[in-house]
Amino acid sequence: MFPITARHEMAGDPEENPIGDAASEKLAVAWPIIAKRVADIPEYAEMIVAAYDTVDSAEDITIVEIGNSIAAFVGTEWRNFDSPYDKFLAGGTEALSADQKRGMELFFGDAQCSTCHSGALLTDQSFHAIGLPNFGPGKTRPFDPVARDVGRMLQTNRLDDIYKFRTPALRNVALTGPYGHNGAMPTLEAMVRHHVDPVASMLSYTKEMAGLPQAEWLQDADFTIWKDEYEMARQKAMLDIDLPGLDDAQIADIVAFLHALTGETALDLPMGRPESVPSGLTVD
Repeated sequence: MFPITARHEMAGDPEENPIGDAASEKLAVAWPIIAKRVADIPEYAEMIVAAYDTVDSAEDITIVEIGNSIAAFVGTEWRNFDSPYDKFLAGGTEALSADQKRGMELFFGDAQCSTCHSGALLTDQSFHAIGLPNFGPGKTRPFDPVARDVGRMLQTNRLDDIYKFRTPALRNVALTGPYGHNGAMPTLEAMVRHHVDPVASMLSYTKEMAGLPQAEWLQDADFTIWKDEYEMARQKAMLDIDLPGLDDAQIADIVAFLHALTGETALDLPMGRPESVPSGLTVD
């Protein structure tokens, strides 16, 4: 339920629209407005009444049913367990190629990737500062004059949380580029190399790697933060990633293993993208 009321995701800024206004006051203020918008669309109302025993009419629809419906869709549409890695875990010793096996051994061994990327989804669900190059307006506190991504500190206001972002899950990661919380890294190889030596990656990063649309009136502002030597020094000082060095062949093997996390049916979605939706809004 949070993305639909998040200023930088779906809600928008205060004074931009009613949802943005309400969410800026308190998240719970926006939820009834969203629920009424959905309930006022007859086809949505009919489907929700049919799906939930606790809902008898459109007037009973709340953000709870909307959130549960979205969660049910997300939890089934992109779920698959038929990657080469899954088959290997199930006893299919030939499911991985030689380079993928070497990459797996590095991932869970000497390269120490699994220190953070662990568990069934290959994430520790924790937060880390890995020093991804900063650009754009960032996500920062309203009173902060610096355009930067402050990470978890945006919510906690704890200085030791600055620049930290949640470890992403890696299933189907080869399908989800660009990489990093801000999409800074265009390829898996670039992302792995950044983990191995984040300082060198930051120094060698170019504006072209960000893949931003060409907009001359924004280009200089997007990278203004790079000219702030104190901010750049702070980001480097807060790094909490220190992995062993890897050569080109080892990096290639790890990338090969990451491709082995792609499900065979990952792109064969059960429902797929609809031609239209009851609201009449455009389906991108």
